[in-house]
Amino acid sequence: MMTHQLITVTADMVKQAALYGAEAFADDPTTAYLIPNPAKRSNLSFALEYYIRLSLSGHNEAYVTSPNCEGLAIWQRSDAPSSFINSLRAGWPRLPLRCGWVYLYRNAKAERRYGKMRREIAPKPHMYLAHLSVAPEFQRRGFASKLVRPMLKRLDAEKLPAYLETQNLRNVAMYERFGFRLEREDAFPGTNLTMYLMIRHPNVAS
Repeated sequence: MMTHQLITVTADMVKQAALYGAEAFADDPTTAYLIPNPAKRSNLSFALEYYIRLSLSGHNEAYVTSPNCEGLAIWQRSDAPSSFINSLRAGWPRLPLRCGWVYLYRNAKAERRYGKMRREIAPKPHMYLAHLSVAPEFQRRGFASKLVRPMLKRLDAEKLPAYLETQNLRNVAMYERFGFRLEREDAFPGTNLTMYLMIRHPNVAS
């Protein structure tokens, strides 16, 4: 089913979308933990490029609000198969050079932990909101809603749940307005930060 009102990221949009996405998370404490080296932290946009390119080559979906890429959302199907070949093509071998081996280790550790929790909270097929960002200069102007609501409308039609994690307590209220429910809180590995795990069941009456 088409996701109306959203623009699928194309190859020529990847760098701009990643740049704006990285700007949105530049001061996030989780970013500082995952990439402790300040010099490599400036390469956060490359890590995001990798995940966007992975969505272009696999079963994930990446959307922006317009060709200007003010906002970016990356969704993953829970039942989509992973592909090492797609990871190589997306640029995985360059990740440790740009972001450091510490980033790979800490990110993999977090993904294992929250992947397990995700399967516990949402054991049935669902869409996982792996990334949502709006460039700082465009925040508080409704771009997050423009990114999320069309997908939720589609998931209602497909009768699929949506799942996400957020490290920002302020985002919990925003996601609750979209129909998500807070299911669990967890200490992010190696930090005193809290991860908020949320799920939204489809509104079949919509």
